[in-house]
Amino acid sequence: MNYYAIFMGYLLLFAIGGLAGWCLELFFRRIVHRQWVNPGFLNGPLLPLYGFGVMILYFISDLPLDWWWKVVLFFVVLTAVEYLAGIIFIKGMGLKLWDYSKCWGNIQGIICPLFSLAWGLVGVVFYLLLYSPLKSVFVWLESNLYLSFFLGIVYGILLIDLCISFHVSLKLRTFAKKAKEILPYEQVKTYIMQHNKKTKEKLRFVLPFRTKNFGETLENYIRDIKDRAESLLRKDDRDDDQGKEK
Repeated sequence: MNYYAIFMGYLLLFAIGGLAGWCLELFFRRIVHRQWVNPGFLNGPLLPLYGFGVMILYFISDLPLDWWWKVVLFFVVLTAVEYLAGIIFIKGMGLKLWDYSKCWGNIQGIICPLFSLAWGLVGVVFYLLLYSPLKSVFVWLESNLYLSFFLGIVYGILLIDLCISFHVSLKLRTFAKKAKEILPYEQVKTYIMQHNKKTKEKLRFVLPFRTKNFGETLENYIRDIKDRAESLLRKDDRDDDQGKEK
């Protein structure tokens, strides 16, 4: 198999994994939070972390190692990638794309044993059920390289989406620095959607951060968060005082 076919195969894996992860997260939010929310960093139907995850799963599955070593690598490497992606956005952009703070054993709210175990189990399922069919796809691509044209269109659209998303993220980063806060990306997105619903603005599934007076809306979000935190502190103080009186 030539290197170009391998390269195109990994690009296809990234697109498949990103789309599958987006669908999974979309329906998870619908079932758990009972609302349709466009998940992830991008506007389109693709989650890059899942795309990279599937590429890594395939690469590890393709290594000449015993199966149990592969399971260990699934667990360790995917957890490391999740941590690295999380820390880059927190330190570099002032954004938290996901939050495991309420999960037992979490580290900085970025990784936790429960989701690391889930990554390991996903790796096992991938190796047992999907690795062989995808291996056949790599072989098939070698004699059907004309599909690279269609992949080029997909990645051209993805590049445009990345530019739009980074533009929004830079605005959020500037505001996060000004407010001296780490902004939870998904919560801010949901807050803006709820704000648009209250003000009867157009609800945008594809461009969820599009709203009038973007800066003012973010300031209202920070104010609401601080008011809620102060309210909880006052409630805790009252509970302590009542406990002392008893």
